[in-house]
Amino acid sequence: MDNADRAGLSRRWRELPQAVRAAFLCCFAAGFFTHIFAFTNIIPNADGISRVADPQQMTVSGRWFLHYATAWNGFVQAPAVIGFFSLLFLSLAAALVASMLRLRSGILGGLTGALMVVFPSVAYTFLYLFTASAYCFGILLAVLAVWLVNRYKFGFLIAVPLLACSVGTYQAYIAVAASLSLICVVLFALEGEHSAGEILLTGLRHLVFLILSLAVYYAVLRIFLRVKDLTLLNYKGIDSFGGDLNLKSLLPLAGSAYSTFVDYFFVPHSFAHYTTPIAVLGNGLLGLMTLWAFVRIAVRNGCVKRPVALALTLLLCGLLPLALNLTVLMGKAMPIMRYALVFAYVLALALVDRAAAAGGAAAASAAPSRSARAGGVLRGAAACVSVLLLVVSLNIDNLAYTVSATAHRATESFATRLVERVETTPGYVNGMPVILIGGFPQDVYHSQIEVFSLVTDYSNVADTVIPLNKQVYYYLNDWLNVTWQEPDAAVMQAISDSEFFKSMPLYPSDGSVVIRDGRVIVKLAKAYKPKKDYEIAYENRR
Repeated sequence: MDNADRAGLSRRWRELPQAVRAAFLCCFAAGFFTHIFAFTNIIPNADGISRVADPQQMTVSGRWFLHYATAWNGFVQAPAVIGFFSLLFLSLAAALVASMLRLRSGILGGLTGALMVVFPSVAYTFLYLFTASAYCFGILLAVLAVWLVNRYKFGFLIAVPLLACSVGTYQAYIAVAASLSLICVVLFALEGEHSAGEILLTGLRHLVFLILSLAVYYAVLRIFLRVKDLTLLNYKGIDSFGGDLNLKSLLPLAGSAYSTFVDYFFVPHSFAHYTTPIAVLGNGLLGLMTLWAFVRIAVRNGCVKRPVALALTLLLCGLLPLALNLTVLMGKAMPIMRYALVFAYVLALALVDRAAAAGGAAAASAAPSRSARAGGVLRGAAACVSVLLLVVSLNIDNLAYTVSATAHRATESFATRLVERVETTPGYVNGMPVILIGGFPQDVYHSQIEVFSLVTDYSNVADTVIPLNKQVYYYLNDWLNVTWQEPDAAVMQAISDSEFFKSMPLYPSDGSVVIRDGRVIVKLAKAYKPKKDYEIAYENRR
């Protein structure tokens, strides 16, 4: 790149709005500072126990684009590379959000970017580090799709396949697009220049975009399944998702979306244990400022003089909790699936930014200094509360990493002692088959540190103390280089059903590790639990 090219790039960067630049830079910087532990350590966790390297062929889970989105890091758990790409994708998404919502304040733009990367769902995503960059890329695709629809008349032509790929990376990201689309329509309605018909048409345009994207996603999924001769996993309703939805079933789900929204933001330790009283205080204050900003904008822009348009705007606002919690359609959602909830904060800052800068010509000419002071106070208050929420989220993120690392140390210690116990058993010969019946007992080896309860209500934080029989062999083979091979299920079941095995005590008691018929038998659980059909299908995925 010569000097002219560098000068051109520098000029184009400076030409970007201040809020857009701040969103990008603050997102990257806050993300690096908050998640550096995840980027400098490898913590085998949850599904990652079986993945040092994995091509992420997840068509059987409906994620037909995940294989391609993961190619950024070569299908290998490489924390620094994954971390860089993840932050790059999220920072670009933050810049697009700041542009899409037309943020004016550099401070609020920067806080928007920081909140988008420090939100607890991001930390839970990095606990699945092997696929984190792909998921962040999926978020970027969803945001870019909405940005195109919102900015260009025919932007949906590109946006539809982009969102289809995002959903094909992780189905939960339809909620990201739905939330942003609804926010764009609400802000459009609050401009006060548009009739109810124009607002309705804009809303329908976004709705059609979302529906078409889902249709393309499903069409491509069916093609992949047919070409690969696969069927969807019978796991958490993946194989029948959306097939039995009707008005009777949707109403309870919609009610759950609203109750979850309230519990998540305003009820301490209710839906999420990490929703602490301090977080609730910050959420409540920001909620009040959001309401004040909404009323201020509506009055100043003359929305109150257009009752039909105002009623439609209020209806759209009422739909926001449903859009933010759209993952209720997928059943019980884990924190990694709740990323769309961050856009509640994004909307709050966007409204505050507009309210602080709003002001009709009459108002501005009558008392410009008073209006400017009120706007400054509003922005400053929102910024202070956002910083409080950032600090709370930063601590929650790193608590999750601490818990996961602690659980992994317990796993490694247990596994090391187990291997030593087997290899020192009288009569053991190297290469002898080792039959492990059961997983590692979580209730015995989990830490009892009280504060850990804030994040351990979700299994992917603590699953490094491996509970499943198959995970024991994954961990020994892939992470500790212990080459014991998992026997066939029939062999495991036969040993588990034998009277000899039933009479053995549980590990680590004397007699829990024995050599019989040229095999080492270890009793980690009272009985063998066979793999379920979806687990077998998953292991044979392609």
